[in-house]
Amino acid sequence: FPTTEQPPLNDIDTYISSSPVYPNWRNVAPNTPTTAVNIVSPFAHNSDGNFVNVPWSKKSFQSSLDLYQSLNSCPDSYISPLIKEALDSLEHAYRLYGPESVIGSFNGGKDAGVILKLMCAAHAKFYHDVIGSFNGGKDAGVILKLMCAAHAKFYHDQITAPTDLEHSDKPMDFTQTNSLRPRVIYFNNKLEFPEVLNFVQQTVQNYDLDMLAFDESFEFKDGLELLVKQHYPSPCPLASSIPPYPMAFVLGTRATDPNAKGQGTLSPSSTWMPSFMRINPVVNWSYGHIWHFLRLFKLPYCTLYDAGYTSLGTIIDTNPCPALKKVDTDSTKGEGCEYWPAYMLKDWDLERAGRDKKESKNECKTKGSKIPLAVTSSSTTYPCLKSVSFATEDSTITCLTQVNKETRTQTVENTVSLFDNDDSSDSSSSTKSQRTVGILIIGDEILKGLTPDTNTHAAAQALHENNVPLARVAVVSDDQDEIISEIKQMEKNVDVIITSGGVGPTHDDVTIKSVAAALSSKMVLNDDMAKLLVKKMGGKDAEDVEGQDKENFSLTEAQIKMSTLPACAKLRYLSKNPDNWPVLQCRNMFILPGVPQFFEKNIKDVATYLSTKLGNSVTFKVVLSIDENSIVPVLNAVVLNHPNVSFGSYPFVNHPEYKTVVTLEGRKLEGGHRRNSGVYDNVALQLDGVKISDWQRDIHVKVALSDLVNRLPEESVLRVDNNDAWTLN
Repeated sequence: FPTTEQPPLNDIDTYISSSPVYPNWRNVAPNTPTTAVNIVSPFAHNSDGNFVNVPWSKKSFQSSLDLYQSLNSCPDSYISPLIKEALDSLEHAYRLYGPESVIGSFNGGKDAGVILKLMCAAHAKFYHDVIGSFNGGKDAGVILKLMCAAHAKFYHDQITAPTDLEHSDKPMDFTQTNSLRPRVIYFNNKLEFPEVLNFVQQTVQNYDLDMLAFDESFEFKDGLELLVKQHYPSPCPLASSIPPYPMAFVLGTRATDPNAKGQGTLSPSSTWMPSFMRINPVVNWSYGHIWHFLRLFKLPYCTLYDAGYTSLGTIIDTNPCPALKKVDTDSTKGEGCEYWPAYMLKDWDLERAGRDKKESKNECKTKGSKIPLAVTSSSTTYPCLKSVSFATEDSTITCLTQVNKETRTQTVENTVSLFDNDDSSDSSSSTKSQRTVGILIIGDEILKGLTPDTNTHAAAQALHENNVPLARVAVVSDDQDEIISEIKQMEKNVDVIITSGGVGPTHDDVTIKSVAAALSSKMVLNDDMAKLLVKKMGGKDAEDVEGQDKENFSLTEAQIKMSTLPACAKLRYLSKNPDNWPVLQCRNMFILPGVPQFFEKNIKDVATYLSTKLGNSVTFKVVLSIDENSIVPVLNAVVLNHPNVSFGSYPFVNHPEYKTVVTLEGRKLEGGHRRNSGVYDNVALQLDGVKISDWQRDIHVKVALSDLVNRLPEESVLRVDNNDAWTLN
């Protein structure tokens, strides 16, 4: 079958192969008349009429074997189980089909880059295991002679090409003589991105691969059919009835791909395709796993991914992912739009958001600005963060700091009006301030360790699920002075306080009295509460309590105490079940019972209620490979630069790979507290009353993210995680 030994581009011969005789890259031309009487795999090189399988360079063999050992011993709990699963599927393929029959599909995409490295590692491991069985003993010597004889007969005494000294650094010894180059295929496309083709060509050379690049006239099915039908490792007569050897193709298919339905790690080809086995090592990987793998092992990838492309098609149907578009801080400078690198994508479901848009071949138009679709480069780009631009003096940022300069409402009464104005036509979340919450746990039994504090966890979970930021948690005893002191302290730092415990009829239930004192509100008998208690708990006139005043029905001593509330108190019915008890609200405070089963029900209702006052904030969780202590100056600087963003820093001291997770979340009121581990400055800024809209809040977060990434060391970002939890498992 005709193949051309010439590289596909004029300048490719400068690096595609250091061997002029056995190139790494060969084009497969359409069928032409031939006088050949034998059939042989197109991967075999024709050397003066002899068919040659070219050995793998020692350098590539050893580097791939080293990679296998690194992959197999990877301690990163996020990616290591999937790596082991992928290697296991590839090792089965090599064991069942042999290295001459395992073919990789390498199109230059991110998924293809991952499977290529996995495949090279498994390829090296296969030959290492074969070689490793020879221990130098007398029995091993006999086995070696028999194996060599069988090997020669298997290949019909075919020639093995000599290794180029320059390519391999030194002549290859016996252990390398029969290790063939890994085999890969590629389908040429006139609409291919130049960056993709350059990356594929360089990779083939760098890893000493045997590449067959099919002409543009080949359909994918036709190319595979040619390989399958002619897969004879050694020449076989055309008239022979011997069937071709079975083949396995290694693909970068993932479960989220449009054509992946029903596929597993090993899946036979579809009925309309030629017969072969599909090996899908990364079928169970997510978008995040792909990028975590590439960046963790510092592997190269196509330059387009650093320009915001997340899924690569052709130049006429692929654009940068719109979800990665940065705040257009350079628009006034005429530099066009810029995009985050692909590994910064937070919502992995938007991986293909840049595909199938019929834009111009040469440019993409966004809001009147021309954006180059790609920047042609002849060199491979390795992971690098410094390509991200950020201008601290930009007019966009200046504009954001000059939003409404209204004075923040300082009186508690006005704070209450924000909560009570449920039916106001001006209830848009863009006009309300971001509320931070403090949890006050009250009870001697908690401080003495007699009862576990489960309410804090329940509150934190319920509030986070509803996008309500929890800024402070405190635990105090059943002492009125301590409770009052903590309430006053919390009021300086948070907008809403939720208490737990101390609301019963006994002597040590002093929470409500403490709230009244802290708010300077008199204790009075609450008519609504009195009626509710008589109705639910019974009393002298419980049957007809609704139509009576509190003076006309009797209350027990316990009911009188429980009905005596601060004058500012109101009963708020937050549950969908009208039979449930209401929540007691005193201005900006919600007083909940301490019994866990009752608290959990109420806190969910309160969190849901508070969330109706807030807009969803854009949130980023950046996973880093460096220690938290090494980025303290960076975090301090970024935190001070962006008062409208809440930052969090979470160290993973004993984790072998990722060391720190930094979170960024928008706030609608400048200043306040930030989640942190305590290693960087937590200076609470003066609340100056600057309220911002939802879109302004989200822009603040994205600008802060840009600032953070630009200041971090190169290659420190592994991925942006899409898990809602603030920490990683």
